[in-house]
Amino acid sequence: NMNVVGEIRSPVEYLVELAGTEAFRENTIDTSWLDGIIREKSVKPAYDNFDVVFYSAIFRAMESLLGQEAEIKDSLSAGQLGPVQKIASMNAFPIEIIFEGKRYNFDVQRTGADILKLTIGGEVITAKVRKQADGAIFVKVGNTVMNIAGSEEPLGLRLRMEGVATIVVPTVYDPSEMRSEFNGKVVRYLQDTGGIVKAGQPYVELEAMKMIMP
Repeated sequence: NMNVVGEIRSPVEYLVELAGTEAFRENTIDTSWLDGIIREKSVKPAYDNFDVVFYSAIFRAMESLLGQEAEIKDSLSAGQLGPVQKIASMNAFPIEIIFEGKRYNFDVQRTGADILKLTIGGEVITAKVRKQADGAIFVKVGNTVMNIAGSEEPLGLRLRMEGVATIVVPTVYDPSEMRSEFNGKVVRYLQDTGGIVKAGQPYVELEAMKMIMP
């Protein structure tokens, strides 16, 4: 097992999948091999979509709670009592997650110092959560344990599920807006302005790390 934590832009889980390919094991790889894998998306970690949605909701709920707690402490230190009024309402709030074109609305309740209850579609999921020293969040649901970490970026939440995958969960979903899964420089547009782009059809070529990708 490999576990690397830090400011790493290449998800470790993806590198592990690459290292497991036959071409890598037989050392028959070159840059065109990697270009082809990225272009065809033939190698990617496996994950359950709802797991991504659920742990994204947990991460954002924790960030919201910790942010409000810090604001209240700072206000009390400054002798201000205004934000204290938020205490009664800060433990129950909605969280919206959008992933793979679907919208998920959770109702979140903090029922204990380390207990969150998330309700969606009439189903209640109880999770034990704990912020760890390295910034990761320990999450326990029943007998399932997961460590997650994340950062909010311009394209959305970059969520890392330890040992599973690193996924970007978009902040908003607009069917008319086209986004890339990675940052890069536009090389050329493949479709005319105002043209119709079908699902799965390339519309622009980007250059990243000296590779051209549609």
